[in-house]
Amino acid sequence: MKKIKRDIQGKFALKNDDYREVRSLRLTDDTWKRLGIVSECLGLTRADYLEEIIKEQSYP
Repeated sequence: MKKIKRDIQGKFALKNDDYREVRSLRLTDDTWKRLGIVSECLGLTRADYLEEIIKEQSYP
């Protein structure tokens, strides 16, 4: 399992030069927990996992 990288202050380290705005989502507790489990198993943050899902989708 990959380790999620954090900076010296314990914050998630930037994975590239793309700036990320802080966003919010309304999710059920169950969805939040499942998202955390899946992303952790992949060695990703929840945000990185959601971005990967979107990048992999085929759109019309």
